[in-house]
This record gives sequence, C-alpha cells and structure tokens, in this order.
Amino acid sequence: MKRILLLVVASLFLIPAPGAEARRPEHNAEKWAVVAGVDKHMGRTRGNVGSVGDVNDMVTVLQRNGWRSDHILVLKDHDATLENLRWGLDWLRDVSSDHSFSVFHFSGHVKQINGDKDNDGERLDEYLWAADNRFMSDRELSDRVRSVRGWSWTNISGCEAAGLDDGISAGHRLFTGSSQESEKSYEYPPWKNSVFTGLLIDKAMLQGRGDFNSDGQVSIPEAFHLAYYEAEKITRGQRKGAQHPYIAGGDGTEWFLNPPPPPPPPPPPPPRECLIICLG
Repeated sequence: MKRILLLVVASLFLIPAPGAEARRPEHNAEKWAVVAGVDKHMGRTRGNVGSVGDVNDMVTVLQRNGWRSDHILVLKDHDATLENLRWGLDWLRDVSSDHSFSVFHFSGHVKQINGDKDNDGERLDEYLWAADNRFMSDRELSDRVRSVRGWSWTNISGCEAAGLDDGISAGHRLFTGSSQESEKSYEYPPWKNSVFTGLLIDKAMLQGRGDFNSDGQVSIPEAFHLAYYEAEKITRGQRKGAQHPYIAGGDGTEWFLNPPPPPPPPPPPPPRECLIICLG
C-alpha cells in the first residue's frame, strides 16, 4: 500500500451477485474469522504502517459483535506467512458449517503478475503478498474462500484489491476491497490504518459514524458507504490517482456482523363472529 498524509459521508448500495438468494446471515450464526496483516516483511521488502492497526481494529469490532476470541485466528507480520495463510483458510473451511458466518481479512501488499501464471484464464492476476515474500494467487484465494461453508465476508486492504474477487462474491459471500483492480490503495499513518479499513472499521463501525439510518446498528453496506466516499476524497490528490473501494456479492439486503433476530410472526387474526338468525 502507498502512504499518504491527511482526513472526512455518503447512500447505500450493495451489488447482489447474479442469481443471489435473499438470505443474509442469520441471527445466532456460529462465527469464525481469520484476520491477517503485514507491516513487516522478511528480507528487504518495503513495509507498511497500517496493516497491523487494521488487524487490531478488525479483531475489536468482531469481538464486539459476538466473535469469541478462540474463534479468531490472528496473523500479524511474520506470522502471516504463505503457509499460515493457507492453513488459516483451511481451518476456516473445516470449522465452518451451513449456518456459520466467517470473515477473512487481509491488509498488506498485493502484487500484480502478468502471464496467467495461475492458469485461471486471466492475463493479469493479483496475489496476496505474504510476510515471507511468497504469494497467494487470486485463483487460490478464491478456491479456498469458496470452500468455506455458510456465509462469509472477505475484506482486502491492498493495491488492486478488487482483482482478488476472482469468483469469490456470490449470494452468500460478500467481498469488499479497498480499490479497483487498476488502482492503488493508501495508508494514513496518523491513524495507523489503511485509509479503507480505517474508515470501514474504525470510523464507520467502532465510532458509529456509519449509522446513516440512526437505528443504533452499522451494517457492512452502511460502513462501506462511508468508506467509499471518504476514501475517494482523502486520496484524490495522490500522484497515482484516487482509490475507489469495491463491493460485490451478498443478496441485496443489509448484512450485519451481529445479525438481528427475525421479526416476530404477525399475531393471528381475531376470531370471526358468527351471526345466528333464528327463524320462527
């Protein structure tokens, strides 16, 4: 990610995947997460300043919304190796069920490589850049996320993030990314966050600034709404252009980290009065 210095609201939109069913995460779903971020790489790779901060904020917001600490696998800096990212996604697959809600978050560098090295038919591919300077392709990430059962939310803060949605988004899988496939993503050092996740998680959710309908809850689309517009404003003066966050998947309804209970069924209709007429 690129660094900037700077600070700022937003409508609501969620792009349902083709054929999406109107079925958002259910109340009391079992919750699991893998949260990874890399500020310090092995070797001489340029580091970041906001990825670990993103991880810390994501863990906080998940715990506030019902994720048990032993249901969150945290991978920071040198723990976020390629092997551990793979192991974590396999763990997420193994613990998930048809009624679970899983989160995968990654903050850090993303690398673009030409030549379809992962044989997915794309000329240009995006790769998560692990702490040990090894890479997970968009195809591998997609295959692993799609093996997770139930509902899932994948959030990526890194350059060209939208390109990592290589078939992840679907009716029961929500994908958010910090920038379009042709764009860079930036960090805001005073926040110790990336611009996108700092807005999405810290400002919108933890600080409550994303509660646009004033119902006391901040849905993921509401948080994205704030992050989308403010990220563009904050980064529009950057030499490599502004970042425009990306969202896809879901069923077109509001997704909450702590889904509310379903509304009670309507009361039964009152009994009908019978009119008896006596004929004498």
